[in-house]
Amino acid sequence: MRDLEQRLTEVEARFAITDVIYKFCRAADRSDLEAIAPLFHEDAVDNHGFYEGDVPGLIAWMRERHRNILHASHNVTNVLIEFESADRALVESRVTVCIRYSPAGAAAFAQVAGLTIADNRPVDVLSFGRYVDIFERRDKAWKIASRTGVPDQHLAFEVPEETDITSPILVKPRRDQEDLVFRLRREMGLA
Repeated sequence: MRDLEQRLTEVEARFAITDVIYKFCRAADRSDLEAIAPLFHEDAVDNHGFYEGDVPGLIAWMRERHRNILHASHNVTNVLIEFESADRALVESRVTVCIRYSPAGAAAFAQVAGLTIADNRPVDVLSFGRYVDIFERRDKAWKIASRTGVPDQHLAFEVPEETDITSPILVKPRRDQEDLVFRLRREMGLA
């Protein structure tokens, strides 16, 4: 019976850890930066490549960077969880991120990434990489203790002038609390 209990506890941990990873992606995509801190332990560190430090610094960095992001989509797959103990795990996740930068954001990204961007145009950046996380369970909650973004590849595409991802029949994506998912969360009493 003890073996079954341990396996069920591990299954619960896997779901809890994966949920934290997905919540981070939603918070980044919807620019819901207040939802980031609760996913990390208070003493956690993050290394996103362009930023390395504590979580309040990460959020400040994201707030500045996200001012020039028009659309974002983080997609996580291949979440591999290896338990060091009942309260600590190494988690490796594949992440594909597509970000549409405004012209100002494109210029800033190009400067940091060492790219040349023609004209004053929006740019789509498609990035492939991994999150390598240490998760710890403290006070019965699984959260990120450290995160390192490991980039594999970045592709940048200038957005043609006629490109528009919205249409009159589609729900318009938003990067704020008026996005459909947040409106439905409020209506359902989930927020």
